[in-house]
Amino acid sequence: MSRSRAFNRSHRITAKKRRRALRSCVPSLKEESRKSFDSFDHTQALRDQASHKDLLIDLIEPEVAS
Repeated sequence: MSRSRAFNRSHRITAKKRRRALRSCVPSLKEESRKSFDSFDHTQALRDQASHKDLLIDLIEPEVAS
């Protein structure tokens, strides 16, 4: 392995260890990273809201007996 490649590799390894240590020390970083991944897919929440609105509309509208 060439000198510069070994140097870069060692820096990547130490940076990775440092990031892992910081994440383990700060629990809020773990929660924020999970929230950011969850915020991308909010289709289920939108579906739940739509069905809830439909139920409320059905309850509010008076039914006409035939």
